[in-house]
Amino acid sequence: MSFPESWVEARLGDVLSRVDTKVDPQTSQANSHFYVGLEHIESHTGRLLRDVDEVTEGSDILSIKTAFNTGDILYGKLRPNLNKVHLATQDGICSTDIWALRASEVLLPEFALRYLRSPAIYVRATQLAAGANLPRISASAFDRLSIPLPTLPEQQRIVDLLRQAEVVAKAKKSISDQIDHLLRTAYWEHFGAWFTADGLVDPVRISDCVADSQYGVSEAMGETGTHAVLRMNSITTSGWLELSDLKYASLSKKDINSTELQDGDLLFNRTNSKELVGKCAVWRHVAGTYSFASYLVRFRLKPEKMLPEYLWATLNSAYGKYRLLNSAKQAVSMANVSPTGLGRITVPLPPLPLQETFAKFVREIELVRAQMLSKLELYSELQEIISQRALIGELTTQWRELHTDEIAKAGKVRDPLLRKHGTKVSLTGAAKIRFTAQADLTVRPARHWLLAELSEFQRRVLKGFSGYEFHPVFTEDTSDFTAFCDSDAVRDALGGLEWSPNQVGRTLGVLADLGLIAQVSILRRDVATNSDTFHKAFRPLREDECTRLADIATLKRMSRSGDVANVAYYFRAFLDREASARAGAGDMFQVTSLEDDYGHSRTDWIDQGRHYADLDALRDDLAKRLGVAPDLVTVEEIA
Repeated sequence: MSFPESWVEARLGDVLSRVDTKVDPQTSQANSHFYVGLEHIESHTGRLLRDVDEVTEGSDILSIKTAFNTGDILYGKLRPNLNKVHLATQDGICSTDIWALRASEVLLPEFALRYLRSPAIYVRATQLAAGANLPRISASAFDRLSIPLPTLPEQQRIVDLLRQAEVVAKAKKSISDQIDHLLRTAYWEHFGAWFTADGLVDPVRISDCVADSQYGVSEAMGETGTHAVLRMNSITTSGWLELSDLKYASLSKKDINSTELQDGDLLFNRTNSKELVGKCAVWRHVAGTYSFASYLVRFRLKPEKMLPEYLWATLNSAYGKYRLLNSAKQAVSMANVSPTGLGRITVPLPPLPLQETFAKFVREIELVRAQMLSKLELYSELQEIISQRALIGELTTQWRELHTDEIAKAGKVRDPLLRKHGTKVSLTGAAKIRFTAQADLTVRPARHWLLAELSEFQRRVLKGFSGYEFHPVFTEDTSDFTAFCDSDAVRDALGGLEWSPNQVGRTLGVLADLGLIAQVSILRRDVATNSDTFHKAFRPLREDECTRLADIATLKRMSRSGDVANVAYYFRAFLDREASARAGAGDMFQVTSLEDDYGHSRTDWIDQGRHYADLDALRDDLAKRLGVAPDLVTVEEIA
């Protein structure tokens, strides 16, 4: 891949040094420290999940830690945490599973931060991570990774451009946080008097107010089906429904009737990790047909006693979280709060008119939140593209033309400093750097080897998709997707093969992951309800998408210097041993959720109803699904 002529190729080890200052618990008893562990850094965003005022007493330090300074970059070196990269805003100490990296005088920390978060580094670092139980990237392997290095003025320009792009993501989070805070404040103002030092006023068990409860379905899910199925990740930690990543199932009439959702139903997440179990959300009618999975329970309350908005806010309050945490029964890797356990929790019972006033306020806030966030969704998909283009110099072309003298002067300072580290600096031609493939991926034939790696079925689906007249194809729209599957183009392409619509839908998802077709979210208006919803759809690539960036995305999971056979795959699995035990399959487990090393859900790749004897059996299943040798697949249980 070519970069601007004023850029040079360096190694990360040339421009980033590891901080080696250690804090020994034996000599730190009298001091307090701001401590950062892997659990405190949010994946992808790098946001710190703890208050900067929280400190750790010296007596609590049980093992040696690394000291870092303001401006150092905290980088998670374990393979599951390579997307955890944070720029320190104050001095502190961190886990030894985190590197504290300090930028040299030729590299801005904020430029380094964004490059370390980019797919170019994340994919390569993931491939280089080694180890049986906790794969990690070694210091030497990390130091050898390449970084395209503009001059300091251009680095600053790129950082400024990316800050503007990040405003959208920050605005979305800010809106969500402010709305959550507003609701918590409103809840306390309405019902704070019912929590006293002497206990709850007019306490009642939740079970006394429940008219009906229902477990969800256990059907296998995929890309198509009669119903969209809400799962545990369909509820956010703040209690909102998130309908952007849906799976589908074809349900029996009995399941359809039993899991029907009505406006005001309370959906409760009965099984999850200890921190997330007990999430709940209020269902509101949206266009489409919906059901819910077995790890959710639907509650309908007695409207003459308690309103769902009140119970939802109570369970999401500090009191509710405390009671849920104490009601959870911890299994090996998951926690569970049964409907019976939830029913035993006591809550205040304010007068119904007061609940109704609060419920009306909640509905008004829901509408405002939906309107504000829907506008931001239109821009969020652009952020990654902007970041990738900025880091290869495409967004600063005009800026360079206007600042040639400044760049030349800065280059004369940068290059001697780099040569001290043994970096070969050459400005005779465009700097070159390898991301995941050696060829210039702007050339269309670079895709040819990838097409050769497709299965016969995948090639035929791609042929049928390319020959289809009406794009985009909405897989979430049953009638639209049926028309696609019944079209002459698809039936001619798949002639002689046994296939099902579910297989076709899953294959379209794979082709999109490979970058051979485009997966998009499109806003559609429901005329009957006058509401807007986003639908997932697939369409052919446009000419402007067949660029090097699109091809990098295509190759990032499959290419390791062009050697497909040596690609390693890594998955994180949420396991449920309790369900297997109840089914008489002792010492076995079911898989409730599966993620790849990019954080994407791959739950539809496995049979959630199957009982596995061990992780090796699950690994073999995934290897068969991927068509690779089992030793290229690693599965880690998430506790």
